[in-house]
Amino acid sequence: MPSLLARGAAPATAAGLVLALALAAASPATAAPGDVRVRVGVTGGSYTASVGLVSTSARTIGGFYCAADGINPTPLTALVDAEDQYGLGGVQTRWDTATQDYVVTEIHGDAASGTKKWNAYVNEKKITKGPCHTAIKGGDKVRWTLEA
Repeated sequence: MPSLLARGAAPATAAGLVLALALAAASPATAAPGDVRVRVGVTGGSYTASVGLVSTSARTIGGFYCAADGINPTPLTALVDAEDQYGLGGVQTRWDTATQDYVVTEIHGDAASGTKKWNAYVNEKKITKGPCHTAIKGGDKVRWTLEA
């Protein structure tokens, strides 16, 4: 069997090997198609957090697919992924059949009630669609706030 060089392949250079190793070692946040990296914060209750970059993508949550326009990550996927990646102390949601979307009911023991609810903001603008119907993109800042 002829060697790769005999079949016309170029020899590997040190720079090429370094590049290949760097790409192989890239974090999953940059390697997986559809993933974006965002910042996530939680405020308004007794628990306040601002975590590092969170890798998020459209995904199934509790049996329902959460993706804006069927493909884009959302404020809710960012929150759930922040919980998975950094441990926010628990995120609870429920499916609302009327809106066909999720409602966040609790983050780190801070529960929504009849007078308070969890609202999502993207780049400091309150979302106007549900948390699974709002698209986010790389570099966005997502904040969940417990508000009256």
